[in-house]
Amino acid sequence: MKKIKAVLFDMDGVIFDTERIYLEHWIEIFQKHGYTMTQEVYASVMGRGRENVMKIFKEVYGQDLPILEMYKEKDKMLKQAVEEGKVPMKPGAKEILGFLKNNNFKIALATSAKRDRMIMQLKMANIEAEFDAVICGDDITKSKPNPEIFLKAAQSIGIAPENCAVVEDSSAGIDAAYKAEMLALHVEDLKKPDEEILKYCKKSFKDLFEIKEYIAQISNINIQ
Repeated sequence: MKKIKAVLFDMDGVIFDTERIYLEHWIEIFQKHGYTMTQEVYASVMGRGRENVMKIFKEVYGQDLPILEMYKEKDKMLKQAVEEGKVPMKPGAKEILGFLKNNNFKIALATSAKRDRMIMQLKMANIEAEFDAVICGDDITKSKPNPEIFLKAAQSIGIAPENCAVVEDSSAGIDAAYKAEMLALHVEDLKKPDEEILKYCKKSFKDLFEIKEYIAQISNINIQ
């Protein structure tokens, strides 16, 4: 295993407990429009970027699905949830960021979210300074599982892909990290480790505390 010099984080479902809020909002919006959203359908689109999500939703629910209108409703609901402090950080997020910073790892955020929401969430949590670089959906042309976002993040912090670890909760994210030839670490959220995730990740973890311990172990860092 190559020496890990940087850790790249997805945002939704990894740093913030956003995916559960997303699912609640989508269930409400789909019901309002006469459709039924399930956790299984939502989990299948996690991390894939808005354009891909809209395409998949239309394939599942039909081409008449008013997805643009639904996305406007979802964006408004999520913005309000963030502003009201209803989107907490995931357990262990502050701890792993502090551990990495204290041990001189480079840290980058690589999220499919749009820049305005990304900035708002980072500011609300007061963690903007924790990241050496941030790459968002506005900065890329190809969404996960394409590796573009992780390769750009690695380039922005000056670390070779083989020296980067990626923390992801979605199948698309793990696939993208694998294609980028980075160490793919899966953390459970709405998506449990299925066959595809286990095929492409180095290891799956219950939470960020376990990932912190794993990085310390493979880097020979004593955290006792």
